[in-house]
Amino acid sequence: MDDVVQGPGWADHRTDPILGLFPLAVEQYLNAAVAINAPGVTTVTTTARYYALHALIADEARRRDLDAGDARELLRRVEVVYALTCMAHRGQDGHDASWPAPHGEDRLRAALGSGPINLAVATGRDKGRYSNASWGFLGAYRGAEMTLAILDTAGFAPGPAFDASTVRNELGEIVTLAQTAEHVSLEDVAHLGSACLCQAHVSTDGEWLARQFAGRPGDSDTVASVLGQTMQMIAAAVTTTEVRDLNDLGSFVMYDPTMLDHPHARTGEVWRRWRGLRQRAESVEAWRYLWTHMCDHLPEQGAMTPDQLGAALADQLPAQSVRHYLAGLPPVADATGAPLPAESASSVADRDEVDRCIATLMLGAERHAVLAPNTPERLGFEGPPGHRLTVEELSPHWVASTIERWADHSMQDLAVHLANVMVNRAHRVTMKKSYFRRSDLRYVMPVRIVLQDGVVFRVYDETPRPPSLRWAPLLSMGRQTGLFARNGDGRWELGARGSFLD
Repeated sequence: MDDVVQGPGWADHRTDPILGLFPLAVEQYLNAAVAINAPGVTTVTTTARYYALHALIADEARRRDLDAGDARELLRRVEVVYALTCMAHRGQDGHDASWPAPHGEDRLRAALGSGPINLAVATGRDKGRYSNASWGFLGAYRGAEMTLAILDTAGFAPGPAFDASTVRNELGEIVTLAQTAEHVSLEDVAHLGSACLCQAHVSTDGEWLARQFAGRPGDSDTVASVLGQTMQMIAAAVTTTEVRDLNDLGSFVMYDPTMLDHPHARTGEVWRRWRGLRQRAESVEAWRYLWTHMCDHLPEQGAMTPDQLGAALADQLPAQSVRHYLAGLPPVADATGAPLPAESASSVADRDEVDRCIATLMLGAERHAVLAPNTPERLGFEGPPGHRLTVEELSPHWVASTIERWADHSMQDLAVHLANVMVNRAHRVTMKKSYFRRSDLRYVMPVRIVLQDGVVFRVYDETPRPPSLRWAPLLSMGRQTGLFARNGDGRWELGARGSFLD
């Protein structure tokens, strides 16, 4: 009897689901705009002094004419010695335990239980390594370091903004020890406490870093100009109002009538773009929380149709028309066009989650209508006219159009429609991100939920988070380098180097 082969026998027909990020992809415009207006940091750049350290290693590699392999080895050794230096300083007077931990500390702490760190083992590729990445923790910082011209964009080399003599005076002994030592204990680096990451706010390389993060707001159309304006905006917030957290900062940027009267606000258009950006973030967050709440209705084992998920949302909305619901929302601007805190008004903020999220989305659509075209606020809110993301599904423009079409329908009907839109969009996003992995001939799908044969089932749980505007790392870098500080009450204020932001 002849054998029958159905399909290519060398391919694995199974799929490999992995945890997908941004399942609705509703953050695309916001993330792109934030990257432009908050340059020099990302969500994973946690420690300011690594900017100086990485550039110093690149400078040393250039001075010694090291090839890529040797430069990579040097970087790994220096990162290990630097982490040990910071760990050793933790037990000394003058260490501030509130600063971030050095990278690789957990693994190095465990290894120290067996004695001094063997640098060959810690920087190797086998058990005992301090980092899985071949270039250590450079990957988390390199893009930001190149943006600030601390590293060069062509290869691993210092950039034009790097101050070699200042940084070498402070951190040079770390590099020397990393090149010569075979084993390093905490006692071996205890005398290097001034190099600890917590000392950047008083060190000379920290002063150089503070100037990089302060930017040059007076420049024209440069990264340094944008960063400088953004940092001046944060400085204005902490000096004119009470800022204890990112919500306080957001309220100042979105609504405070004095914000655009500040002298620095007229330096450029960045502050006004941030006003629109922060207002757009309200809609992005609302979609994230609405999506999570909907997915939470999916049983651990089992499935529902999109209409059933929509009905679960509909049950939490008032029985009225979309038009009537919209009429009950607070105004988003006053008679002069100045923004009003509609999203934080008690009539919205005190609602149950689904109701609050949909109200916030509608308020975002209202802001789209009242923001004047071709203004920096409108540019921050939805981007340049004609760009595809301006009118993309789930954008404020799309919500405004949807409200208009569904105005005479019930809120329950709208909820079912939105549930179907979200499920179908998440399915398309998954298909777009999926890929064939040649290493094991598997089809990889980044997912949270799966739509199959008209029903939805859950693969991974959702945890909603506010979208990142990169203000947290900007504040952190500013605090670490002395531009900002927090008083004993937890209130943000200017630091000892705050004058750099004048």
